[in-house]
Amino acid sequence: MKLLHLSDLHIGKSLGNFSFLEDQKYVLDQILDIIEERKIDAVMIAGDIFDTAVASADALDLYNYFIEKIIFDIKIPVLAISGNHDSAKRLDVNKRFYKTNKYYLAGEYTKEVVTLEDENGPIHFFLLPFMSLAKARVIFGEDLADFTDLYREALKDYKYEDRNILITHCYATEFNQSLEKDYNEGQKPLTIGGSDCMDAGLFMGFDYVALGHLHSAHYVLDPKIRYSGTFMPYSFDKKDNNKSVTIVDLGSESIEIEKIPIKLLRDFEVRTGFFDDLIGEPASDSYIKFILEDGATIENAMAKFKKKFPNAVLINYASRSVFAMNDEDINIDIENKSTLELFEDFVAYKDKRQMTADEKTVLEDVIGVINEG
Repeated sequence: MKLLHLSDLHIGKSLGNFSFLEDQKYVLDQILDIIEERKIDAVMIAGDIFDTAVASADALDLYNYFIEKIIFDIKIPVLAISGNHDSAKRLDVNKRFYKTNKYYLAGEYTKEVVTLEDENGPIHFFLLPFMSLAKARVIFGEDLADFTDLYREALKDYKYEDRNILITHCYATEFNQSLEKDYNEGQKPLTIGGSDCMDAGLFMGFDYVALGHLHSAHYVLDPKIRYSGTFMPYSFDKKDNNKSVTIVDLGSESIEIEKIPIKLLRDFEVRTGFFDDLIGEPASDSYIKFILEDGATIENAMAKFKKKFPNAVLINYASRSVFAMNDEDINIDIENKSTLELFEDFVAYKDKRQMTADEKTVLEDVIGVINEG
């Protein structure tokens, strides 16, 4: 059986003021072509379908478009679970309808096992969605110390008959090592404080483990225990480049794994240098993070960059010393000044000018509306 392993779609994600919906559709259309061209038999999605628990209408529309193309037009099954970004209850709303159309979705934990068949017999897919330690302690009635305990409990009664695939969303590591360096910049951890890790050795009984959560494509402990990674970059982290999707060809006693490169609508770039040099570079529609090496802040640097680089996202300075105030004494009397007076002081400090009468009138109107609300 030829399977496509996806995870961490993060449909609806944005970076700064930029929505990635157009970029995501561009890649999802490529994935639909791959499914048809490579004659995929089923698609696995290992969590973080959406970027937020309450997805926008546009994000829902894009994901529905993708799923409907697979199950109604290409006519193959989809097996999906919720991740830590998703709302499990919201995903389960139309579960019965989905199931009748071979879209097998596990939002909440239900010990769900879906069996598909090929010429070599049955393959059992164990759909194990993300659950917090607190929720797992309620479900299992156990004093679980960590995620290794959670998975040990969730898998303890599983019968490894025929061929078996686990689809889950976690931070799997070798021998419960603490490897938080695997997180990409800006990636949301599973817990606040403590360790997110679990021992990947618990997964060795499966023929393949389709993992989600970490954004870089790689395997853990054994090539069959694998993260597909995101299908496009969601940060400027170097290890988040060279995106791909993973094809798994599972035979009766063998497995072949292939990564298919993905073409992006726009590249992600980090450009480092002095402002005058960077502003002179050729125009680009890439998403760009600028790291300025100037010894002082550049006035309106982003506005100037955007005239030539419309998708400039972020400016950092190589040296934090550029923000030093040169021992300038700033005395802000917050308690004894009105909101309008504070704005006047800010404009005087930032722009080295006085607010105009028209600006004061507009600001007074805004302050009045806020106070009334």
